[in-house]
Amino acid sequence: MGTLCFLDHWLIYDHQHHMGLLIMERRELASKGQSEVNSQLEIQLNFLSKLAKEQWDAYKSVIDSCSKLRSEKWIEQASEPNKEAVIKALLGAKEVMLGIRYHMRLMGEAAGVPIEPESQTKLLDATLNLEGVLLAGVLGAGGFDAVFAITLGDSSSNVTKTRSSLNVLALLVKEDPCGVSLESADPRTNEITSAVSSIHIE
Repeated sequence: MGTLCFLDHWLIYDHQHHMGLLIMERRELASKGQSEVNSQLEIQLNFLSKLAKEQWDAYKSVIDSCSKLRSEKWIEQASEPNKEAVIKALLGAKEVMLGIRYHMRLMGEAAGVPIEPESQTKLLDATLNLEGVLLAGVLGAGGFDAVFAITLGDSSSNVTKTRSSLNVLALLVKEDPCGVSLESADPRTNEITSAVSSIHIE
């Protein structure tokens, strides 16, 4: 699946199934409900980031303990107010993601495009019921080719085992605590550095 954005329209093309092109006005595709839940997820994730910076010990403890439990058991780990705040933010993000998926399915139905097909819904719901899974959803314009899951701590192995049994390949990516960085050993960094330093903004 691919998504290309043009000024007032979205162009969606399903590469895998060659179903064709669907052009819709951006205001129809990005409905008010979808925009609101997207913003709510951003707020929840920013709040989690803030909690991680300000209350690292509580945050780390919650991530470690919740990575071994299904989400309905997470609240039981709230032994103090700082931990409770982290758990409520995690659960808030999870709830908002369910809203995003709901609105994506509605948009797909309205457009006649399977953004989250039923087979993907079953896979995502099963994934969300695993220990340590925070979020799960479809990528880009959706379809049958790719889904994602965001897990806590080292719980990604739960997702890998489950998806392997369903003949679904899991590509694991881990968070880098340093964020985005340029490696000095990479010869391309000289080109990037010189290109960035040559930019003149008036």
